[in-house]
Amino acid sequence: MRLETQFPTIGRRRAFALALVSALVLPAAVHAAGEPAPTVALSWNANPEPDVAGYKVHFGTESGVYSNVIDVRGTTSASLPQLLMGGTYYMAVSAYNSAGLEGPRSAEFSVTAAVPSSQALNTSFAFSGATQGQGQLQWKYPKSAAASASGFKVYASEDLKTWTETSQVDPTKPARSDSEWLYFNYPYQATKARMFFRVAASNAFGTAE
Repeated sequence: MRLETQFPTIGRRRAFALALVSALVLPAAVHAAGEPAPTVALSWNANPEPDVAGYKVHFGTESGVYSNVIDVRGTTSASLPQLLMGGTYYMAVSAYNSAGLEGPRSAEFSVTAAVPSSQALNTSFAFSGATQGQGQLQWKYPKSAAASASGFKVYASEDLKTWTETSQVDPTKPARSDSEWLYFNYPYQATKARMFFRVAASNAFGTAE
Protein backbone atom coordinates (compact mmCIF):
# COMPACT_ATOMS: atom_id res chain seq x y z
CA MET A 1 0.00 0.00 0.00
CA ARG A 2 1.03 3.56 -0.31
CA LEU A 3 0.28 7.02 0.86
CA GLU A 4 0.26 9.39 -2.05
CA THR A 5 0.59 13.16 -2.03
CA GLN A 6 0.47 15.39 -5.11
CA PHE A 7 2.57 18.55 -5.22
CA PRO A 8 2.72 21.39 -7.76
CA THR A 9 5.59 21.58 -10.25
CA ILE A 10 8.73 23.01 -8.66
CA GLY A 11 11.39 25.40 -9.85
CA ARG A 12 15.13 25.13 -10.45
CA ARG A 13 16.91 22.66 -8.17
CA ARG A 14 13.75 22.06 -6.22
CA ALA A 15 13.06 18.50 -5.53
CA PHE A 16 9.92 16.89 -6.83
CA ALA A 17 6.34 17.01 -7.99
CA LEU A 18 5.11 13.69 -6.62
CA ALA A 19 6.00 11.90 -3.39
CA LEU A 20 5.00 8.36 -2.56
CA VAL A 21 5.30 7.16 1.02
CA SER A 22 4.96 3.41 1.31
CA ALA A 23 5.61 0.78 3.94
CA LEU A 24 7.96 -2.04 3.07
CA VAL A 25 6.41 -4.17 5.81
CA LEU A 26 2.66 -4.12 6.39
CA PRO A 27 1.61 -5.18 9.89
CA ALA A 28 -1.37 -7.42 10.48
CA ALA A 29 -2.25 -5.86 13.82
CA VAL A 30 -2.83 -2.32 15.02
CA HIS A 31 0.19 -0.73 16.71
CA ALA A 32 -0.16 1.27 19.90
CA ALA A 33 1.02 4.87 20.04
CA GLY A 34 4.71 5.10 20.85
CA GLU A 35 5.57 1.71 19.37
CA PRO A 36 7.97 1.55 16.41
CA ALA A 37 6.18 1.88 13.07
CA PRO A 38 6.91 -0.34 10.06
CA THR A 39 9.85 0.67 7.89
CA VAL A 40 8.81 3.55 5.66
CA ALA A 41 10.33 4.46 2.30
CA LEU A 42 10.03 7.81 0.56
CA SER A 43 10.42 8.27 -3.20
CA TRP A 44 10.00 11.14 -5.64
CA ASN A 45 10.31 12.06 -9.31
CA ALA A 46 13.77 13.17 -10.40
CA ASN A 47 14.34 16.82 -11.19
CA PRO A 48 14.67 17.11 -15.00
CA GLU A 49 17.54 19.62 -14.90
CA PRO A 50 20.90 18.08 -15.94
CA ASP A 51 22.99 19.83 -13.27
CA VAL A 52 21.29 18.13 -10.32
CA ALA A 53 23.83 15.95 -8.51
CA GLY A 54 21.78 14.76 -5.55
CA TYR A 55 18.97 15.27 -3.08
CA LYS A 56 18.55 15.81 0.64
CA VAL A 57 15.55 14.74 2.70
CA HIS A 58 14.71 17.04 5.60
CA PHE A 59 12.31 15.85 8.28
CA GLY A 60 11.25 16.43 11.86
CA THR A 61 8.32 16.41 14.26
CA GLU A 62 7.51 20.12 13.97
CA SER A 63 6.32 21.95 10.88
CA GLY A 64 9.15 23.95 9.29
CA VAL A 65 11.72 22.62 11.76
CA TYR A 66 13.75 19.74 10.32
CA SER A 67 16.04 18.20 12.91
CA ASN A 68 17.15 15.42 10.58
CA VAL A 69 18.72 15.55 7.13
CA ILE A 70 19.54 12.56 4.91
CA ASP A 71 21.78 13.02 1.88
CA VAL A 72 20.70 10.35 -0.63
CA ARG A 73 23.11 11.59 -3.33
CA GLY A 74 21.85 10.76 -6.81
CA THR A 75 19.01 8.44 -5.84
CA THR A 76 15.37 9.47 -5.70
CA SER A 77 14.36 7.44 -2.66
CA ALA A 78 15.22 7.13 1.01
CA SER A 79 14.45 4.77 3.87
CA LEU A 80 13.52 6.85 6.88
CA PRO A 81 14.74 6.04 10.38
CA GLN A 82 12.14 4.12 12.35
CA LEU A 83 9.15 6.32 13.14
CA LEU A 84 6.96 6.01 16.20
CA MET A 85 3.30 5.12 15.82
CA GLY A 86 1.08 8.07 16.63
CA GLY A 87 3.70 10.66 15.68
CA THR A 88 3.32 13.21 12.90
CA TYR A 89 6.40 13.87 10.76
CA TYR A 90 7.00 16.82 8.45
CA MET A 91 9.18 16.43 5.39
CA ALA A 92 10.66 18.33 2.47
CA VAL A 93 13.26 17.52 -0.18
CA SER A 94 15.92 19.75 -1.71
CA ALA A 95 18.22 19.23 -4.70
CA TYR A 96 21.86 20.28 -5.04
CA ASN A 97 24.32 20.51 -7.93
CA SER A 98 27.88 19.25 -8.39
CA ALA A 99 29.26 22.42 -6.77
CA GLY A 100 27.28 21.66 -3.62
CA LEU A 101 24.86 24.54 -4.11
CA GLU A 102 21.53 23.56 -2.62
CA GLY A 103 18.24 24.84 -3.99
CA PRO A 104 15.15 25.73 -1.97
CA ARG A 105 13.16 22.93 -0.39
CA SER A 106 10.06 21.47 -1.92
CA ALA A 107 6.64 22.12 -0.48
CA GLU A 108 6.34 20.57 2.95
CA PHE A 109 4.15 17.54 3.46
CA SER A 110 3.34 15.54 6.55
CA VAL A 111 2.72 11.91 7.45
CA THR A 112 1.07 10.65 10.61
CA ALA A 113 2.25 7.17 11.58
CA ALA A 114 -1.16 5.68 12.29
CA VAL A 115 -3.54 3.15 10.79
CA PRO A 116 -6.79 4.52 9.30
CA SER A 117 -8.89 6.27 11.91
CA SER A 118 -12.11 4.38 11.14
CA GLN A 119 -13.32 0.97 10.02
CA ALA A 120 -15.36 0.32 6.88
CA LEU A 121 -18.99 0.04 7.96
CA ASN A 122 -22.16 -1.78 6.89
CA THR A 123 -20.45 -4.29 4.60
CA SER A 124 -23.00 -6.31 2.60
CA PHE A 125 -23.25 -8.36 -0.60
CA ALA A 126 -26.03 -7.83 -3.13
CA PHE A 127 -26.50 -10.23 -6.06
CA SER A 128 -26.91 -8.68 -9.48
CA GLY A 129 -26.99 -9.80 -13.11
CA ALA A 130 -27.71 -13.15 -14.69
CA THR A 131 -24.34 -14.75 -13.90
CA GLN A 132 -24.49 -17.05 -10.88
CA GLY A 133 -22.62 -15.59 -7.92
CA GLN A 134 -22.15 -12.19 -9.54
CA GLY A 135 -22.90 -9.28 -7.26
CA GLN A 136 -21.57 -6.22 -5.52
CA LEU A 137 -19.90 -5.74 -2.20
CA GLN A 138 -21.18 -2.57 -0.58
CA TRP A 139 -19.87 -0.55 2.36
CA LYS A 140 -19.58 2.99 3.59
CA TYR A 141 -16.75 5.02 5.07
CA PRO A 142 -16.82 8.36 6.94
CA LYS A 143 -15.62 11.34 4.94
CA SER A 144 -13.88 12.65 8.04
CA ALA A 145 -11.51 9.64 7.98
CA ALA A 146 -10.97 9.46 4.21
CA ALA A 147 -7.56 11.15 4.28
CA SER A 148 -6.18 8.46 6.59
CA ALA A 149 -6.98 5.55 4.23
CA SER A 150 -5.04 4.80 1.07
CA GLY A 151 -7.12 1.76 0.14
CA PHE A 152 -9.58 -0.91 1.19
CA LYS A 153 -8.71 -4.59 1.47
CA VAL A 154 -11.46 -7.12 0.73
CA TYR A 155 -11.29 -10.42 2.63
CA ALA A 156 -13.37 -13.54 1.98
CA SER A 157 -14.01 -16.62 4.11
CA GLU A 158 -16.06 -19.82 3.96
CA ASP A 159 -16.04 -20.52 7.69
CA LEU A 160 -15.45 -17.17 9.48
CA LYS A 161 -12.12 -18.59 10.67
CA THR A 162 -9.75 -18.45 7.71
CA TRP A 163 -9.77 -15.15 5.84
CA THR A 164 -8.10 -14.56 2.48
CA GLU A 165 -7.39 -11.15 0.98
CA THR A 166 -8.97 -11.18 -2.47
CA SER A 167 -8.98 -7.57 -3.68
CA GLN A 168 -7.78 -4.04 -3.04
CA VAL A 169 -10.08 -1.11 -3.79
CA ASP A 170 -9.22 2.49 -4.62
CA PRO A 171 -10.69 4.77 -1.89
CA THR A 172 -10.89 7.77 -4.22
CA LYS A 173 -13.66 6.27 -6.37
CA PRO A 174 -16.82 5.90 -4.30
CA ALA A 175 -20.08 5.13 -6.09
CA ARG A 176 -21.68 8.11 -4.38
CA SER A 177 -21.35 10.30 -1.31
CA ASP A 178 -23.28 12.63 0.95
CA SER A 179 -22.24 15.19 3.54
CA GLU A 180 -20.94 12.53 5.95
CA TRP A 181 -20.26 9.28 4.10
CA LEU A 182 -18.56 7.74 1.07
CA TYR A 183 -20.48 4.77 -0.37
CA PHE A 184 -18.67 2.02 -2.27
CA ASN A 185 -20.00 -0.64 -4.66
CA TYR A 186 -17.41 -3.20 -5.75
CA PRO A 187 -18.23 -5.88 -8.37
CA TYR A 188 -17.42 -9.33 -7.01
CA GLN A 189 -17.85 -12.90 -8.22
CA ALA A 190 -18.72 -15.23 -5.35
CA THR A 191 -17.12 -18.61 -6.10
CA LYS A 192 -18.73 -20.68 -3.34
CA ALA A 193 -22.32 -21.33 -2.34
CA ARG A 194 -21.66 -19.80 1.07
CA MET A 195 -19.17 -17.00 1.60
CA PHE A 196 -18.50 -14.27 4.15
CA PHE A 197 -16.84 -10.94 3.51
CA ARG A 198 -15.21 -8.12 5.40
CA VAL A 199 -13.59 -4.89 4.25
CA ALA A 200 -10.71 -3.19 6.05
CA ALA A 201 -9.45 0.36 5.49
CA SER A 202 -5.67 0.37 5.13
CA ASN A 203 -2.62 2.56 4.65
CA ALA A 204 1.14 2.19 4.79
CA PHE A 205 1.06 1.65 8.55
CA GLY A 206 -1.54 -1.12 8.76
CA THR A 207 -5.24 -1.84 8.63
CA ALA A 208 -8.22 -0.78 10.71
CA GLU A 209 -9.69 -4.15 11.65
